[in-house]
Amino acid sequence: MKIKITDKERKELRGIFPDGYSKIISNRLNAAGLEPQRADKYNPKIVRDVLAGYQSDFNVLLELFRYKDEILTKEQELKKLRNKNYEPAEKPAIKTQ
Repeated sequence: MKIKITDKERKELRGIFPDGYSKIISNRLNAAGLEPQRADKYNPKIVRDVLAGYQSDFNVLLELFRYKDEILTKEQELKKLRNKNYEPAEKPAIKTQ
């Protein structure tokens, strides 16, 4: 059974991922020691083809959604930091001449 990405998922992921996402995903898969069925190692083209729906690879899909979760988590943490009131630890020294 081949699992393909849906159109709705594809649009959502494309809106979230930064440029160079396919290289990041392929590097992660290769670092984990995973191998695709039709190639020696993962490359950015395989990742792009899976996202476009031309190929089906469970490992790539899983890593795409892990990366999405990582990005959204970082965005939430950044929003929390931005919403906190900034209070410097010490008052800056005022220079007088």
